[in-house]
Amino acid sequence: MRYLAKEGLPAKITSLPASKSEVQSILLSIAADESLDLLVMGGYGHSRLQEILLGGVTRDMLRAMTVPVLMSH
Repeated sequence: MRYLAKEGLPAKITSLPASKSEVQSILLSIAADESLDLLVMGGYGHSRLQEILLGGVTRDMLRAMTVPVLMSH
């Protein structure tokens, strides 16, 4: 974050408690509330079985994004 500030780019870290099923909707809500132009996030994969049974935030974000998302895996 210091690197972004050094370059004159606004950056903000927000920490919110959320269950796994709420993460995607909370991220999209924050993006809308803050009128974000871009959401930058890391992608993380689990085993196929775990993703089938429990779902995955990365996949859910890509399916329902309402703002451009730059994702790094």
